[in-house]
Amino acid sequence: MARILVLDGHAAAALAFTRSLGRAGHWVAVGANHGILAPAKLSKYCSAHLEYPVSTADAAAFQSAVAEYATANKIDLIIPITDWTVLPLSHQRDRWAGVARVVLPSPQAVAAASDKYATVELARSVGIPVPSTWLIASPSDLEALPQMAFPVVVKDRFSVRWVGEQAVFGSVGYAYTRAELSRKVTDRLCEAGDVLVQEFVRGTGIGFSCFSLGGQMHIPFQWERVRETDPRGSGSSARRSIAVSPEVRDFSAELIRRAGFEGIAMVEFKREPVSRRPVLMEINGRPWGSIQLAIASGVDYPRYVAEWWLAHAVPPLDLSFRTGITCRRMAGELTHLENLRRGTPPGWPVPYPPFWSSLMKIAVPWYPGLRYDDFASSDPRPGAAEIANWFRIRLRKRAAKS
Repeated sequence: MARILVLDGHAAAALAFTRSLGRAGHWVAVGANHGILAPAKLSKYCSAHLEYPVSTADAAAFQSAVAEYATANKIDLIIPITDWTVLPLSHQRDRWAGVARVVLPSPQAVAAASDKYATVELARSVGIPVPSTWLIASPSDLEALPQMAFPVVVKDRFSVRWVGEQAVFGSVGYAYTRAELSRKVTDRLCEAGDVLVQEFVRGTGIGFSCFSLGGQMHIPFQWERVRETDPRGSGSSARRSIAVSPEVRDFSAELIRRAGFEGIAMVEFKREPVSRRPVLMEINGRPWGSIQLAIASGVDYPRYVAEWWLAHAVPPLDLSFRTGITCRRMAGELTHLENLRRGTPPGWPVPYPPFWSSLMKIAVPWYPGLRYDDFASSDPRPGAAEIANWFRIRLRKRAAKS
């Protein structure tokens, strides 16, 4: 069995990878930023751990720490989980020759997935429905925008971008008036240099994933969002496996092929409530936060990732999976309720989930088909630590205010 280093131990996908690869018999170490809770490090499947300098504060020091650890511990495979580690490792691919294999999409695919404007333009060019999107690089671009329905989305072109060794983090917000749009865009131009203004799309979040090899889509999987951590738009706190839609599969396959992905990839859509058409939101060529749902439904992506990178074992083209499986993350569910408790945001254009009925649904600890990202009876420490940390942070905030 291989010696594997999973990075970004704070992320939900890191815990999913650690458990899956550990169950498969691999020796798994978990890396994480200094001073951050990393639930994956607490898993019984984690044999060792590494604390490294924060990659977004000092990318060079981060890479040196990972390289030294990989060399000293004879690591066979390094798996970065988030953009915060994928991007700096991708920018320095040559240094890993002779150190360890690193699970990375091609440079072309990394660029396509990290640049949200490039993703939209690529999708538009092949006929995939996308929100109306404008790239704003100066105040004069803002003045040239057409009349539009509010609210609109104001978001950075990149989730994170590096200026030298320092990172500029992306943000997403909403503007409800032309004056608010001007203010938000001006602020982001000063911070990031350019910003996207995008049509607000109503609908249910839909995710599609697969393992792409040679232009073929292996082991496709699909799900729909049940609840989002922030009901205005964020990662899901609960989601359910559903049958693969031919339309979603075809759109996703075309985009994945055009972007040049090899390995796992995920495409996110919103299904409009009236037309029912899927509208592209984003594409990811790295492990996504809800990947535990695929594993719980019968598609063990982490195992296939390791087998491909270590032995070039090709995954099956198709694999039946269980539909109707719901997977949730309790810390996300609590934050969902916290957001609902604040009430509907002023000007919010679509129905907002009611607090009490949401609480009643979340309070049910088990029903047929329910699974958890974080809690596992055979591996309880990561989930317990994450919930304890959730309450600890809020108690500290309350104490600071008093």
